[in-house]
Amino acid sequence: MKQSLKTVWRMASLIEQQLGSQGSESNIALPEAAWLSCLRLIRMRQQVQERGWFRAASKLKRVLIPDVIQLTQHLVTLQQELESATAENPVSVIRTIFEDLLALEEEFGEYSIDLKSKTISVVTEPIVLEGVYLGAFEIRLEFADLNSDSHFHYQVFAQDPQPPITDDAVTHPHVQSDNVCEGDARMPIRRALDQGRLLDFFVLVSRLLRTYNPESPYVALSDWHSAECSDCADVVTTDEQTHCTSCENRLCRQCANRCSGCSSSFCHDCSTRCEICRDDCCESCLKECGLCGSNCCSNCLDNEERCPICETQEDEETYEPDQETTSPETVPPAGAPL
Repeated sequence: MKQSLKTVWRMASLIEQQLGSQGSESNIALPEAAWLSCLRLIRMRQQVQERGWFRAASKLKRVLIPDVIQLTQHLVTLQQELESATAENPVSVIRTIFEDLLALEEEFGEYSIDLKSKTISVVTEPIVLEGVYLGAFEIRLEFADLNSDSHFHYQVFAQDPQPPITDDAVTHPHVQSDNVCEGDARMPIRRALDQGRLLDFFVLVSRLLRTYNPESPYVALSDWHSAECSDCADVVTTDEQTHCTSCENRLCRQCANRCSGCSSSFCHDCSTRCEICRDDCCESCLKECGLCGSNCCSNCLDNEERCPICETQEDEETYEPDQETTSPETVPPAGAPL
């Protein structure tokens, strides 16, 4: 969207005021929220392990790993801040801010300024990482309140969300719930914002979205199209997974029960067994024995829809010996002429 020079200048003036309204030194705080989140997950995992709920413990472990990674990154960043030089770099003047805003159009094609909500937005080109299409992202910068430890805060919104099957909140290996895990880029991004270098800020975040760090993703690109087996909770790739024909739940091949009648796959809850041969079977392929009512597969019923047990019993009950061939009175004595 084309912005008028008047609008751009007014936004530059607001940014200059924002930068001057807060102290030049950012507050230093421990990542308490990230610490408490990890602590809560660890305690929950200990409780379910004590109760023998190992499937739930496995799920909590997968949730805990990215939280621990994020906590570690926060602590490393804090260490860098404490060890960094105390000298302040000069903050951009209004003219430099104005020129940065104008340069956004050349860099990103278009950008949006909202004076009422005090936001600046750009949209990246569609992003593809290692063959996985993630779509375009909007980078939205917003003024922070006076009690914040930074002049601004920002979020990243997927324009054509392509989340992995396992987590709808993840739209990029390093974006969860519209927030970016910045990693090593955290300090350069913060310095750019604190100094009012807006063009540098948007370029840094845009490049970050085009980068993949396999050591700290919320969901690895190799697992992007993977799914969690609904029965055993293991994560399986697309090539290793199937689904329940009845409820559509995704399954690993080890947990899929194949019906002996129709050969379709079913989860544990949607499959049953023939009461005679004990083969896996779906409800649709089971029939009741016409005599005893047992649920049987088609292989265990004869043409009269009898199970083998009832067939044998019925044959024994209806069998009558031939009286003419077995009666002693009709058998000629030994040696008698025929």
